[in-house]
Order: sequence, then C-alpha cells, then structure tokens
Amino acid sequence: MQGNTAGIRHGSIMAGPDLTAHKSARPNYAFVDWIRMISMLGIIWAHTPAFAAGTSYLMLDNVPLYCFVMDFFKFGVICFFMISGFLLAGKIHTEPPMAYFKRRIYATLIPYLFAFSGIVLLFIFKTYVLHMAGDMNVGQYIVDMFLNSALWFLPSYWLSLIVIMCCRRYLDSKIFGLFLLLVTLGHTWYFAYSANAQSHVHALFAFILYLWLGYYIGRFNLAGYFSKIKISTLLAAFVLVYILSSAESVALWQKGFREPLSILRISNQIYSVLAFITMMRIFDQPLHSNWIKPRSETFGIYLYHMFPLAVLAFLLKFLSKFGVDTFSLLTTTFLSWFIIKFIFVYFTTVILVKVLLRLNIGFLGTNVPQ
Repeated sequence: MQGNTAGIRHGSIMAGPDLTAHKSARPNYAFVDWIRMISMLGIIWAHTPAFAAGTSYLMLDNVPLYCFVMDFFKFGVICFFMISGFLLAGKIHTEPPMAYFKRRIYATLIPYLFAFSGIVLLFIFKTYVLHMAGDMNVGQYIVDMFLNSALWFLPSYWLSLIVIMCCRRYLDSKIFGLFLLLVTLGHTWYFAYSANAQSHVHALFAFILYLWLGYYIGRFNLAGYFSKIKISTLLAAFVLVYILSSAESVALWQKGFREPLSILRISNQIYSVLAFITMMRIFDQPLHSNWIKPRSETFGIYLYHMFPLAVLAFLLKFLSKFGVDTFSLLTTTFLSWFIIKFIFVYFTTVILVKVLLRLNIGFLGTNVPQ
C-alpha cells in the first residue's frame, strides 16, 4: 500500500480525491499510516499464540477470557483490505489497469518470493542440520506454507485485485457492491458457521468486498461524512460491537462450532468496518515517529514476522530442557506469556526489517501493496 492518493489535500479527510488531477500530486492521508501500524499489530497478535502439540485454546481453563483477548485485534485483516482499496481509489481511474496491475504484482511478488524462500530455507536448516524433523518433508512444507501460512494474504490480495481491475467499469455501482456482499455472505456461512467451517485463509473470494468497500469510501469521499460523527459515538459503538463480537465467539464455542474465532463471523466483519471508520475519524494527525515507519516497514513486517516466530519456537523448546515452560492451560498464565511473546516478535521483526531496508535486502523498497 502506498500512503498517498491523487488530488487530496495533505493531512485532510475532508477533501475527496480529484480523479482528474495529475498523478504526480501525491499528498498523504493522515490516518493511513496509523491504520497500517495498528492493523499489523493485530495480525501479529493473532499469529503469536502457540500451543503444544495436541493442544489448542479449547483446552484452556477459561476459553471465554481467551476469546475476548484475541478478538480485540480481529479487525486487522479486513482493515488491510479496506485501506488497500481506499488508496486504490486515487489511481485506478488515472492509470491503465494492466499497467497498474503489473506494477503492483512486481512490487509485491518478488519480496514475497524472497521471504517465502527464506522461510523454506529455515525449515531445511531446522530439519536437516538441527535434526528437528517434523511431520512434513520439504515439498509438503512448501505446499502447506502457500495454502495455510500467515503469508496467505498476498495471494488473496492478488486475486481480489484481479477481480477489481476486471470489473473497473462497475466499481461505482452499489449493485456491484451488493453482489460482492452476497459472495462474502456465502463464504461467511461456509467458513465460519457450517459443519465444514475452516480457516479464513482458504476463503479466496471473501475479501474482495472489503477491497471494493475501501475503494468506495475513497472514491465518494465518505471520509468527509465520517468526520461529522462524534468520536465519542464511534468509540462507544466500537466497544459495544467488540463486546458483541467476543460474545458471539463464546457462544459459538459453547455450541461446538469449529471456527468460533473466525474473522468471517458476521459480528467481526461489522466490528472490522467500524474499527476502520473509527481510526479514520480519530487519527486526523500524521504519525510522527523517528523509529516506527509504517509506510516503508509494514510490508516487511508482514513478510518477515514468521522468522521471529520460528526463532521464538526454537528458543522456547531449548529453554524447556532447563525447566523453563511458557505453556500453561491456565488462561491467565498463558495470556501473560503470550503478551511477552507478542512484544518480542513485534519488536524483533521491526528491527529485522530495518536492517533489511538499510542493507537493501529482500526487495522491500517497493513498500506495501496498494
């Protein structure tokens, strides 16, 4: 994602995109970097919990507490699709669609392949050098990484972008949005509520709606409308919907549903959209930080946060030999260790990405997908 769109006044959410403006005009929206940073925190938050073999959060002594803690950042993925679509609004009608698509693929595919290869090499090192063999060989691991790992977002983004580019002439139509809503609801039923429910990483067409919704918000300057809503009203609604979303997770767990924490739950989809709007409204000043650089670092953090996760798993396994056990089925103990692990993974990843950028390794100079 690039932090700019054409023809929008710097730092303002009141001015809509002037789609006739020259594409060299590249001012920034103040809230874009905030949404990037907070959403990425949420994605790492979701990927940090680790359970011993044969165990899961369903075995904790207080599953409802775990659900409430994990659900807080469940808006991360949908917000990323929305901010990508929002930024797309300033470009999709000013550049040839094929040229834009090729540029986005080039800017994201090479860094993705580089990071993917690094993770596979790490697996090979762990398996054949450290002799920490798992249940998969290299080929099986590569397939599993592509289909089930935290790197699922980019293939899904590419597919969504293809659909959006092919349907460019219909993007301003609410009927098209309604069609995408029906597609998403179909995925919602199957992946969150049906007897065959499974991880959202396999819901290939579920997130096109949110790429389009972000586009629609940017295209028709709905940010200006949202700016008229009181912050206190949005925050109250945000807290209320968060509670309702977490309560739905608990209810689904109690009724034996397979994916009680699915991000495709209806309540979480509403929660995610509300989180996006709330962040647009609250963060009307640019993020000023000498250390955190969301525009240049977010994509790298997404690609490389699995490396600190892998290192952490190795360290914990090593420490367990000396009686240091960070795993517990006591929810409060588990969550305490979880927060420590989350802080370690996030800041280690940020440092790693800064080093890669400084050394110009990994093709990260192209930033995150827009």
